Amino acid sequence: MKVQVNKEKDWKRTLEIEIEKEEVEKEYQQAFKEIKNKSKIPGFRPGKAPLAIIKSRYQDVATGDVMRNLVPRAYQDALKESNLIPVSDPVLKEIDLKPGSPLKFKAEIEILPQVEVKDYRGLAITKRKFEVKDEDLDKNIEFLKEQNATLNPVERKAKEGDFILVDLEKLPGNGVKGEKAADQQVLLGKNLLPEFFDAFLNSRAGEQKDFEVSYPDNYRDKELANKKVKYRVQIKEVKEKVYPEMDDSFAKTCGFSDLLDMRLKIRKDLERKAEEESVRDLQDQLIKKVIEKNDFEVPESYVKNSLDSVVEDFKKNYEKIDEEKIKEQYQDLIKNGFKWKLLLHQIAEKERMEVSSEDVKDWTQNFAKNNNLTLEKAREFLAKQKKLEDLKETILEKKVLNLLERNAIIVEDQKIDTKEK
Repeated sequence: MKVQVNKEKDWKRTLEIEIEKEEVEKEYQQAFKEIKNKSKIPGFRPGKAPLAIIKSRYQDVATGDVMRNLVPRAYQDALKESNLIPVSDPVLKEIDLKPGSPLKFKAEIEILPQVEVKDYRGLAITKRKFEVKDEDLDKNIEFLKEQNATLNPVERKAKEGDFILVDLEKLPGNGVKGEKAADQQVLLGKNLLPEFFDAFLNSRAGEQKDFEVSYPDNYRDKELANKKVKYRVQIKEVKEKVYPEMDDSFAKTCGFSDLLDMRLKIRKDLERKAEEESVRDLQDQLIKKVIEKNDFEVPESYVKNSLDSVVEDFKKNYEKIDEEKIKEQYQDLIKNGFKWKLLLHQIAEKERMEVSSEDVKDWTQNFAKNNNLTLEKAREFLAKQKKLEDLKETILEKKVLNLLERNAIIVEDQKIDTKEK
């Protein structure tokens, strides 16, 4: 076997492969032998036709058999001889195969880029601290108020911001099938189509109304788009949202001892999250710097397959998507994710870092503690979710990031609002 490796890019190789004619001839003889045993030729008993007749009649069949057997084997042998590990299926080209001659073909493959990681110590980064402001605290308390609000029936006319309970009937006609929906609770707001908003506004419990809706051309439900549809609505209840008073009683319903305790604990939780955000920001800077100093091209097939996978996930959740826009948004994220994974493993190898069973045990114990699980239940959960390899990857990444941070040149920045991030 002869193998010549041509480097097209850091991640792309073309193998020029040649198999000696003696091996090719051996494969042809085996192929003709098998064909002879199976073929039925008039005037000869099965398997007894002369080889010359078999060769004249089944030359193309034999060539196909030899190609299917010999080309994949030759390709695998060429990979071993060249010490290459592909990350994509080969593209086979210029296959030259005929009896009495060597087999020649080319195989284009993509491999892991060969990068020698460097300059990952002494990275200059800025540690930013994210400030918790009173308005952040107020927003969290408003969220709790929203969660604990009640909907109380009222006797008055419905106004914007109320909730109404209705039985809604779509009347048949204009190519639309009739349909009924009972006990539908609707927020009376500008999110409704204008005709629905106008029909529900100023209505009272017990009223019945007929109205018509003109759906726009671009309406998400294609069966209704650009159609006029008649509806009949029965108003069953009008409800207003009532928020709890901001007092110690409200705080206790939320699990705090009093209002002051609630504000102090919520602030402490926000400060913890702000510190976590500061750590994530610092780690993002480290990753970005490592990639900048060790940049390389990502295999095209990996990017294409990853983007196709993202698009398919969007299709499962949304009826209409802009595939090109999604690919444009996710392309850099996918490329940088690939680069960082390869580089972090190279750093780990260079620094002789490994994930021990003790590392896994410590992480699992923390996971169990944070999620109020026993250690055994935590292990069962991780095993069931098949997260062990992901867990090891997470631990290794943390070790690498800790190394980068310990050896980085870190400048403390002034506090900034979380909204500016």
